[in-house]
Amino acid sequence: MSAGFSGGSRQILIAGNGAAGFSAAKAARAQDPDAEITMFCAENRLPYYRLRLCDYIGKNIDYDKLKLNSEEWFEKNRIRVELGAKVTAIHPGKKKIAASGREYHYDSLILATGSTPIMPPFKGKELKGIHTVWTVEDIAGINESLQGAKKAVVIGGGLLGLEAAYKISETGIGVSLIEAMPRLLPKQLDEDGSEVFRNKVESLGISVLCGKSVEGFEGDIKGHVKSVRMTDSTRLEADIVIVAVGVAPNTDLCRNCGIIMDRFVEVNEKMETNIKDIYAAGDVASVNGKWFGQWAVAGKQGQVAGTNAAGGNAIYKAADVPYVLATMGTRVVCSGDTGIARSGNSVADYKTERKIDKKAFSYSKLIFRNGLFVGFMLVGEPAKAFNKLQAMLMTEVSAEAVNNILHN
Repeated sequence: MSAGFSGGSRQILIAGNGAAGFSAAKAARAQDPDAEITMFCAENRLPYYRLRLCDYIGKNIDYDKLKLNSEEWFEKNRIRVELGAKVTAIHPGKKKIAASGREYHYDSLILATGSTPIMPPFKGKELKGIHTVWTVEDIAGINESLQGAKKAVVIGGGLLGLEAAYKISETGIGVSLIEAMPRLLPKQLDEDGSEVFRNKVESLGISVLCGKSVEGFEGDIKGHVKSVRMTDSTRLEADIVIVAVGVAPNTDLCRNCGIIMDRFVEVNEKMETNIKDIYAAGDVASVNGKWFGQWAVAGKQGQVAGTNAAGGNAIYKAADVPYVLATMGTRVVCSGDTGIARSGNSVADYKTERKIDKKAFSYSKLIFRNGLFVGFMLVGEPAKAFNKLQAMLMTEVSAEAVNNILHN
């Protein structure tokens, strides 16, 4: 036992109940069977799988299927869950936190507070019928607004925006998707791949507007949104609007308590902050200056934080995680060095193999550098082979060999 336990059980507190917080609790219990572990959930719900929220747009929400584990599991593993309890202050000198008007002592504290959807300062953002997508309650509100709606506008062409647009379109409501960038998925796909994907989206009856910026919203006399106004003064009719333009880390808790942070809380490979016995993981944290913003990565970081908070010595090893998007009746997978961000390599260092089938909305791009297979972009049917291609990355393999796996 380290100093400060006074002969009793180790007190581990976890602020947050997302992927990082849940994984931290599991790992802490595995590392220390006797620790007293408490998880604080700002929502009045047990941890659930946010990535499946859009599945319930236009449908009855089955929260039991979203849960990461049951109440019985938490009781069996002796993990105390404080529902509806947001941590509001940290007192590192006293090794205490404040939540719901009470103080709690800790030996180790894990910050897994996650992130919150960004709502830009659009004019009229307070109108009814304007939503973000992040919680079960958000989906319930969206489903209410969908009743009787004929036209929907989704702002943001990232994973959440695309999924929301797709699920709304499946209800028979007309959908327009606005992306401020010149094309869809510009960080993941090159121009050809992006065009193939956009064509697939538009084949579903979804109108795609790229390179457009939103100025605000206009409402009716009842205070409900009726249109989206662009900066070029054009308007789109809308009975419901989904804003999915990104997320911001929940770092307010960490301010003014000595924790070093910029936009994110800074941690090392052990998920340690600059203050002893305080760890951070998931969307709120950047590891040696790198931020990932992915559910699977948050889970792995939480595991490291939980293990170390309970006396272990785990290391987080950052690995390139494939970008996987499964929506619009297709899949997009990008991995490795795709040449979009070349990290000092010149165009001449790269050789590529591309195949496009516009009718089938299919695209593959294989990237080689200095004799190594270093990356790929896949849209549609070729994406089914991504696991095999992932295992071949950074090996000396011919383009013919990779293509044989991809297309046979």
